[in-house]
Amino acid sequence: MRKETKGYLLVILGATFLGTIGIFGRLIYLHEPDPLTVVTFRALIAFVLLFFAKIVLDPDSLRIKRRDFIYFAVYGLLSVTLCFLLFFYAIKFTTIATATILLYTYPAFIVILSTIFLKEELTKSKLFALVLTFLGCILVIQVYNPSELKLNLRGIMYGLGAGLGAGLYSVLGKKAVERYSAWTVVTYALGFGSFFLLIARGVRPLYAVNYPTITWVWIFCLAIFSTLLGYSIYTRGLKYMEASRAGIVATWEVVVASFLAFVIFGEKLSVLQIFGVLFIFLGIFIIRTYPKQEKL
Repeated sequence: MRKETKGYLLVILGATFLGTIGIFGRLIYLHEPDPLTVVTFRALIAFVLLFFAKIVLDPDSLRIKRRDFIYFAVYGLLSVTLCFLLFFYAIKFTTIATATILLYTYPAFIVILSTIFLKEELTKSKLFALVLTFLGCILVIQVYNPSELKLNLRGIMYGLGAGLGAGLYSVLGKKAVERYSAWTVVTYALGFGSFFLLIARGVRPLYAVNYPTITWVWIFCLAIFSTLLGYSIYTRGLKYMEASRAGIVATWEVVVASFLAFVIFGEKLSVLQIFGVLFIFLGIFIIRTYPKQEKL
């Protein structure tokens, strides 16, 4: 299998797992837990499980150069801690739909940052695919519905900050997988990310949290499927393709989230949402099919 094809398949599979976040989140918040505590558990459980799996199966892969500890600390802080926190605050000051579409500015941030720092080519097909997938996300999330919008400067800044953090995950991750395996990269990103989330959450002890058993089941599912597997497989895909292309392809998670909401919660898909799905499909097809040589 060609490396680039392998990369696309891995990114799509990773995005499929990432697309389950909304479903598990809705099931968790039926019991009204503290969102900041939930995202802290999400990162911490995923880290602990991955760390001990690496200790048992491949302990040597956890060895990194001393100078890279600072790199991974910054990586975890910007792309895990701040992304999780800022998205949480964006929802607090706007709405879920508004915060989500602001988060999905991350492919644009990836295209800009990867062009500057990774020297990836900026092509016409890449920009066209970026516009199509973003428009598709807008339609699928139904941002065109005024009742779903609540705009204010603070909420917009938090949402764009979350999008920047998500974008930095791919750009910094692309550099990291050039030196370490995807599993090692995600272990350290989640480790530092959960550490800073614990600091942000404050001194309240985690052991004092008292949730129903079913809530813990969904939190573990969120940590395992949406976080550990989603991030690890997506990060492995970064090894085989440009970060900018991976970010655009990863909008596939919006399609997965909508499909799961339809199957599990019986949510109806409107005509505009179906068009949004088609736009995302078309954007992914363009980014995969057209040559890289079409420079601006």
